Amino acid sequence: MIKVKIIYKNQKFESLEVSGHANFAPSGSDLVCSAVSAVLTGGFNNIKDENSLSLKLDNGYASITSKGEITKHDEIVIETIIVSLKTIEESYPKFIEIKQID
Repeated sequence: MIKVKIIYKNQKFESLEVSGHANFAPSGSDLVCSAVSAVLTGGFNNIKDENSLSLKLDNGYASITSKGEITKHDEIVIETIIVSLKTIEESYPKFIEIKQID
């Protein structure tokens, strides 16, 4: 199962961590892993101010952590990633679980 942890502090984005594999289908054919990977890779590629964020993207793991004030553009990108992941979770709740801490 893919586990997603989202943390907000004082109503501001703090971090996003994604780990694991969906195990929806064999490696290379896993629709859920492919969808999550596409959302994360596309989002990471659209981040503009890497000085305000710490980004890690690896096989089975991704994280975004705020290091300070986030630009409006990057805030929108992060929220788009989160909404996209929640949409995947709605369709495949047995394969991706999102926990949000406010």
